[in-house]
Amino acid sequence: MSTSCVEHARRFKKQPLAVGAIVLWLSWLALPALGQMPASEAALPDAPSVSSSAVGPTVAYPIASDHSLTFGKRARVYAGSVFSWQAIVAPAFGAGIGQADNEPPTWGGGAEAYGKRFGSAAARYTISETVRFGIAAADGEDPRYFLSEDRSVWGRTRHAVLSTFVSPTSHGVTIPAFSRFVGVYGAAFIANTWYPDNRATAGDAAVRGTTALVGSLGFHLVREFVPFLNRTSQ
Repeated sequence: MSTSCVEHARRFKKQPLAVGAIVLWLSWLALPALGQMPASEAALPDAPSVSSSAVGPTVAYPIASDHSLTFGKRARVYAGSVFSWQAIVAPAFGAGIGQADNEPPTWGGGAEAYGKRFGSAAARYTISETVRFGIAAADGEDPRYFLSEDRSVWGRTRHAVLSTFVSPTSHGVTIPAFSRFVGVYGAAFIANTWYPDNRATAGDAAVRGTTALVGSLGFHLVREFVPFLNRTSQ
């Protein structure tokens, strides 16, 4: 086995196992929520009606008279996502972690290296949101984030976790968040085209995609507990 293969094997053991453990824990946390949904919901503006689920028990989302998004409104939601505080904060935070960990090592350190890491993370974010826009338009998902009506700490946390893995649709059902999954993992694999060869494998892309998925959950929590940041819903 070559030195590069040994190096990658060591990284693969450390990173995906840690991130995978987080995802498994989050999935476990979300599952009980599927069976504990309120019987009725109050009306909120610009929210989808979700009264039944294609993937199991009903997921509670606010009800409104308009359950669908026109293409124009989807375009505004998309623009709001790529020109938002999250589009700056998420890449900046990710680049900071990469800089601290010196990942990938060939990019080195210093301001120029940070700029490269920030540009990479920003490109992945924009690609992810663009892919998500297309998939959501095709399957009817509403990509916006809606605040929980359960104002308890546990209820809001559970809602943020669950909303990472499922989406309401214009068809009146909830489905797996296909647009989010395809977006984050698709962007991670596309990023292999500009990452160094020793960081451009399927395993590396899977780690980046899973990290981005966990990051989405983190920003849902931020939106849930800092409501004024939820003006542009994700």
